[in-house]
Amino acid sequence: MRDDFRAVLRRNPIRAREEDVRLGDLLAQRGFRLDDRKLRGIQAPWLIDPTAVRALTRDVRAISSLLEQVIELALSNVTLMAQIGVTPNIEELVLNDSPGRLAIEFARYDFIPSPGGPRILEFNVDSPAGAAFSNVLDTAFQGTESARECGFHSLFPSAPTVDLYCDALLAAYSEHARATVEKPNVAIVDFAGVPTTPEQELVAQCLRQRGYVADLVDPREFEFHKEDRGLYHKNTRYHLVCRRALVPELARRRVLVSQLIHAFRHGDVVVVNPVRARIASNKGVMELLTSAAFERFFTPAENQIKARLLPWTRKMVARKTDFLGREIDLLEFVARHPERFVLKPGGAYGGESVVLGPFVTRETWQKAVDETVRQDGVVQEYVTVARHSVPVLEGSTFAEQDKYLILGAFAVRGEYAGCIGRVSDDPVVNVRRGGGVVPVLELGGRSKTGPIEAARPRRRRTTGQDQ
Repeated sequence: MRDDFRAVLRRNPIRAREEDVRLGDLLAQRGFRLDDRKLRGIQAPWLIDPTAVRALTRDVRAISSLLEQVIELALSNVTLMAQIGVTPNIEELVLNDSPGRLAIEFARYDFIPSPGGPRILEFNVDSPAGAAFSNVLDTAFQGTESARECGFHSLFPSAPTVDLYCDALLAAYSEHARATVEKPNVAIVDFAGVPTTPEQELVAQCLRQRGYVADLVDPREFEFHKEDRGLYHKNTRYHLVCRRALVPELARRRVLVSQLIHAFRHGDVVVVNPVRARIASNKGVMELLTSAAFERFFTPAENQIKARLLPWTRKMVARKTDFLGREIDLLEFVARHPERFVLKPGGAYGGESVVLGPFVTRETWQKAVDETVRQDGVVQEYVTVARHSVPVLEGSTFAEQDKYLILGAFAVRGEYAGCIGRVSDDPVVNVRRGGGVVPVLELGGRSKTGPIEAARPRRRRTTGQDQ
């Protein structure tokens, strides 16, 4: 089908370029921007076949279960919490969190597709974004003439819908011990002016269409009333908080958001994702899951899954450790073998300060090693970045250009819920570093089985004829 699509673009590059402009305008109208720049949607669909869909279903479920276990281990062991890299101010927040059945309701696992299956590089479980944007892009692309001409409209948009997000959000509330009303008022909470506001507004609109009170609220503007254990904003009481504000930001501004934090601890309010989800976002969790020293916490089957899905990762401190079956002096070995490693700062996101050893000079690598140690960062085994061919539409000509690609698998309540695809000229693929987003379409094969029954992701299958 990809070959058919390229042929369609070659036959009518002017139409394709016009569709590209219209697609960009549509996304801009929906408000999708990042740091005052348009988020670019690129007409270069990535296809996931049924076998890969089934594998992702299995692997996302396994990783979600492992991360739930890690959070429970960390909450019961202060030493382990420190080893993972949870700072004292965040530790205080997570230890006073109100537990639900799941610590992670929404997640995104960024991975590189490879012949042997996905290789997961990052766990985005604090406040994962991008699902709604990607679903809008998937469906908008399917509506173009070029996509319909080669049959892409009959495939399944991969990214989860806003309706699925809302279903899971409400289910998490209904089963929580702090649920006090049948129809909760919902506050979608983040600091004013963040680039993901348009996506949050889509969630609010969906809830309002269902008859719920749903508002975007800055965490600094709440009031907590001790007498009725209620969380209020402008005389409206909110029972359910969809937390989009990052936990480190809440911790950093804890005085300004103290009313919200009091409600988290003492109020009749349910928080999704709960604050404790942040534990699994720390890069030190990757070491716990890839080090033989911690294998005793998991079953042999779980250890095999970890070895298959996760690249070797260690916190960058002076010590001896194991590397693929041999003992090494960590800092010395990493400094001498840049071609084998990636350096990542401890608390950054958006690809900031990530250094890929195979793509930099020795001098740059040495400086990056020192900086990563200073920032309490991690070193990770380098995984070859996938490549994806995208069209270059200029005037009346059609050409193709290879770009680097990374996928993000969404998990809703521990179950696979679809993918987002990103491409870039930079091997550190991130939209904050000038990348773009590509449609991701599935050819079928989505498994519906799994241990999570309440509001488990159920996707209405269509043939795309009404899109």
